[in-house]
Amino acid sequence: MTGLWSWSAIRSIVFGAVAAAVMSSATAQSPVATYGYSRATLPGIPGERATSDQKGTEEHSVFPTKYHLYVEVQRGSRVAAEWAWLRGKYYDCALTKVSTPVMVESDPGVPTEKKETLVPKTSNDVYSVVLDGVKAPEPSNGQARELIANNEVVIALAVNGTRGYGTVHSIKALRPAAAM
Repeated sequence: MTGLWSWSAIRSIVFGAVAAAVMSSATAQSPVATYGYSRATLPGIPGERATSDQKGTEEHSVFPTKYHLYVEVQRGSRVAAEWAWLRGKYYDCALTKVSTPVMVESDPGVPTEKKETLVPKTSNDVYSVVLDGVKAPEPSNGQARELIANNEVVIALAVNGTRGYGTVHSIKALRPAAAM
C-alpha cells in the first residue's frame, strides 16, 4: 500500500521518540537537589521596632539573616563543596552530613510542638551547607555565571569527582525569630 506507514516503521518512530525523551530527562536532571530557607531575627517582640532617639525616629536593628541551605545527593556519593554564591556574595563553605527529615520550630518566638520540614525524609545523603566567610569573587565559567544570574543560591560541588551545581531559584522565608 503506497502512502501508508507500516506498523514496523511506526513502532520504530515511537520507540525512538520514547528513548529520546527518557535520555533527555535523564541528562536534564541534576544529581543534586538543593533546599534554601532564610530566617530573619527581629528586635524584641515581633512587630516592634527599635528607636534611635527621643524623637521616635524609627530604625531597624541589624541582626544577620540566618540561612538554612541543604544539598541532597545519591546515597554513597563522594561530595565536597567548592564555593557558595548567596544573594550577590561568594562564600567559602563546608558540608556537614545531617539526618532527615530536617525540621525547625515553626514559630521560634513561641515554642510549640509545631515543626516545619525543611528537607523531607529520604534515603539519599543530605548535607547542611555551612557558610564560612565572604570571599573574593570566584572566577566562574559560563554555566556558573548563567546559574548565578537566575538563582538566589548557587553551590559549586564536586560529586564523585565531577563538578556540579546545586541551585535555589528563590529562597523561602521562614517565620521571623524574635531577639530577646
